[in-house]
Amino acid sequence: MRQVLLVDDDEAVRTALSLLLQREGWTVVACPSVDAAEQVFARTPCDVVLSDLVMPGKGALELLVSLRRHDPRLAFVVMSGYLTDDRFKDLLQAGASDCLAKPLQTDDLVRALTRAIVLRSSVERRGEVVAEHAMVLSVPAELEQRAGVMAQVDLAAQAAGFDQRRNRILMALDEAFTNAVIHGAQGNRQLSIEIRASFSQNGGVVTVSDPGPGFDPVLAEMVADEAHRRRGLYLLRAACDDTRWLGRGNVCQMIFRQPQPEGGTSADVAVGGLLPKGRTRSTSSHKLVAIRRTGNS
Repeated sequence: MRQVLLVDDDEAVRTALSLLLQREGWTVVACPSVDAAEQVFARTPCDVVLSDLVMPGKGALELLVSLRRHDPRLAFVVMSGYLTDDRFKDLLQAGASDCLAKPLQTDDLVRALTRAIVLRSSVERRGEVVAEHAMVLSVPAELEQRAGVMAQVDLAAQAAGFDQRRNRILMALDEAFTNAVIHGAQGNRQLSIEIRASFSQNGGVVTVSDPGPGFDPVLAEMVADEAHRRRGLYLLRAACDDTRWLGRGNVCQMIFRQPQPEGGTSADVAVGGLLPKGRTRSTSSHKLVAIRRTGNS
């Protein structure tokens, strides 16, 4: 049974989340502070940490730094009632596996914790694949393929020098791949999902294509209200430097730029050759906001 270390100074929140996660099959160890969590973790390591961002004294960032000294690949999910785009990106840059906006939705919470563990396992499997800077994969439309896909893309990103942003790449890939399986292939395991990834010293491009009907990217401009700013394309926008929907909306292209040395200029990331065969590049790109292709986020 998977174990989560829950850290929140609000007793009511700890109780509610503990009961919720226990009903979902998790073992929960709850702590009221960072100091208490550090003591518990030293005795009983867990699969994933779920921590409130701001608490009296130390907060989630201090806890993340502390626990990562003992376990550099620790799965760590942050929750906050004040999760802005900039704060989301800052947390990912600091090494958080995922971030959730309060009030939490049960499906989002369980998926985020599970995703964090999958991300960790994908990094641990890096040694099983051959290093390369570019790749094309075609895998069955099954969620069980996520860890293997992310392991290969992670290795390519690492080989190209993407050390600081690999977590963001894997998070975005996991979101896009899951969306492609559930909403594109609609769970039909006879269909395939195509993943293309290319990384260089300037940046990287990851493209996920599914056989689904897609959606009109213009609709993304119509759902900027707070009710939709939870997961889905909001997460992609926070994790990527740019995100584009191509074809009929069933090709997700995620662009990542390498941090430039101080005083340097950021070169454009080449995207040529990364589109699936038969696809044409969209004549316009849209800043995605917070919808999924179908269903709720």
